[in-house]
Amino acid sequence: MIKKTFLSAIFIFLISGISFSQTTEEKINKGIEFIYHLKFDSAQAEFGGVINSEPDNPAGYFFLAMIDWWRINLNKDNDSLDEKFFAETERVIEIADKQIDKNEFDDNAMFYKGGALGYRGLVKSLRESWLRAAEDGREALNLLQKAYEINKNNKDVIFGIGLYNYFAEYVPEAYPVVKPLMIIFPKGDKIKGLSQIKETSVDSKYTKNEAKYVLAYLNIVYEKNYIEAETYSRVLSDAYPENPIFRKYLYSSMVGQGKWDSAFTGWKDIAEKIDSGEFGYDNIFLKREANYYAALCLTKLNRISEAEPYLQKAEDITRQVDKDNEAAYSSFIYLLSGMLNDVKGNRSTADIYYDKVLAMKDYQNSHKEAERFKRDRYK
Repeated sequence: MIKKTFLSAIFIFLISGISFSQTTEEKINKGIEFIYHLKFDSAQAEFGGVINSEPDNPAGYFFLAMIDWWRINLNKDNDSLDEKFFAETERVIEIADKQIDKNEFDDNAMFYKGGALGYRGLVKSLRESWLRAAEDGREALNLLQKAYEINKNNKDVIFGIGLYNYFAEYVPEAYPVVKPLMIIFPKGDKIKGLSQIKETSVDSKYTKNEAKYVLAYLNIVYEKNYIEAETYSRVLSDAYPENPIFRKYLYSSMVGQGKWDSAFTGWKDIAEKIDSGEFGYDNIFLKREANYYAALCLTKLNRISEAEPYLQKAEDITRQVDKDNEAAYSSFIYLLSGMLNDVKGNRSTADIYYDKVLAMKDYQNSHKEAERFKRDRYK
């Protein structure tokens, strides 16, 4: 899941700092807030109003497409919205091209065309269509760079450049499958990119929250700076409590810091929302994640009997959905199952689970841990 989630984030170039009429700007900002609150129908009404009042402005079409991007983002393994989203991004590109044909220095049109291409590339990468994703990403980057040359004071543009700088350096080393494709891209700078994203999280016009969202993720998955991740994800989770992605980042950052009680409370709440069918939580992979982390927290708190039902649910799900690109969670779940059996004195059963881990790909030292527990036992 990690690879599919942000491996292709080098293609994200979000939201420009274009000057709108106050009414249009208000509608767009209101619509963006509705998206983060998962109020998609309300967001659609706002962006539809922008399109009706300014049919030649690609902004309204772009943000309308972002509604379906967030629907995809909530459950990335569901590809049923892909074609609809591709049609929406194509419409953005068509409107933007008309404006660029009229004025080759139209940075507004360049931004939104680049954004549409970037997100289209992102979805293609989620489906592991790497070459097509790279083609969209390269064109998006070129448009972003041109727009930046026109207006270098645009903080929202710096967000897109920062994303590129970070991932263009990090991703090829972490994921060799895309390394050959990076030949067509300029060299990145991870440290500079992180600084640029932080800058836009403070003083950009439209991308403050998007930058915080990215920073929360980067600090959990790549930087392992869980304190900073908690800072960003808490701000987002407090502002948009309906959004499961922000909440999951918050509780993940707590796990990373060993805040087992608080993390358990959060993951338990997510699991309950999933079971009750709350909107935005209909995701079997999130259900597996929530049950695994709830079990892990309880295990660390030595509440073994309480941990077992959560771990059993996670194990049942992983048997149902396991794929090569989802094997990391399977490995973690089997390792934890071995640990729980060790605590209960079931050494032979524990070793069966440890051997399962050792038969899989090594994820974050899972082999080393399995070998250590087989030798010294988990207590």
